[in-house]
Amino acid sequence: MKEKQLQPIILSPKFDEEVEKEILLFLSETLFAPIIKQMEETRKTYFNAKSSIEDALKQGRIQYSHGVFKGNFNAEITKEFRKLGMKFDSRMKGYRKELTKLPIPMQVVIAQTESNYQKMAQGMVDAIETIDVNKELERLTFEGIFNDTVDQIDKEFNKTVARKIGIAVDITSNQREVITKGFSENLKLFIKEFSDKEVLILREQVEKAVFSGIRAESLQKVIQDRFGVSKHKAKFLAKQELSLLTSKYKEAKYTEAGISKYKWSTSKDVRVRQDHKDLNGKVFSFDDPPIENRDTGARANPGEPFGCRCVAIPIIEV
Repeated sequence: MKEKQLQPIILSPKFDEEVEKEILLFLSETLFAPIIKQMEETRKTYFNAKSSIEDALKQGRIQYSHGVFKGNFNAEITKEFRKLGMKFDSRMKGYRKELTKLPIPMQVVIAQTESNYQKMAQGMVDAIETIDVNKELERLTFEGIFNDTVDQIDKEFNKTVARKIGIAVDITSNQREVITKGFSENLKLFIKEFSDKEVLILREQVEKAVFSGIRAESLQKVIQDRFGVSKHKAKFLAKQELSLLTSKYKEAKYTEAGISKYKWSTSKDVRVRQDHKDLNGKVFSFDDPPIENRDTGARANPGEPFGCRCVAIPIIEV
């Protein structure tokens, strides 16, 4: 008997994008919204600025500490400093002047700025303390998206396999529920693990920022940087779990149809890991996956390892 390759099942990236969007929305609302809300509420208590320097202090674009103004100086601010008889100190990277020698209104502004900054920083720490990841996770589910994913796999399976071999393969509703619910709960565990760690990092960095004396603009950067990490994590988790879900579900469909063999196929680009390049084009069995990582000895079918974009090309005997 001869072996014949069938067309592999390739899904639209829209499912990854939908899961990624849900994860990022959860992280945004759970981890960052309470902190940003506190920052914005504190900003509302700021005084009315009467000069460019005062306005920059208010916005956190410049700071006054230990007798030195530092931060982002534009032409207008620089002009005001010079009117006050101040020169730029290249060693300190700022404009130096003792607090008591500054105009009284500016001394008041600096005091108000410091008070509001401390209030904001403490409010951010308090907001982080109120984050309840477990409670928020109760409302999160991916079963709907995962059901849409397996529906699409079923459609593609009928096009690429069922019509070719003349066999209809139906996965029971109970089997589908076990698969989609299982993967949904597994993904939530990954999100919880990341969120718990991120809460600790956020608190540590905010407290460190306060202790170091940095101001509002730098605190904003702390939040922006951590949000960037969350965006990256959301994309990674979405791709990983969808890849694993689709691999396992396709394997279940193939084996139910009596298809036990496949050819390993990579995405054939520079991102493919060397171990997977070495597997490309070789034939394996779903129930006896090859070693996909020679360092650890881990065995897996295409799409199952972290970040794997390989696919299984099903093989039948004719």
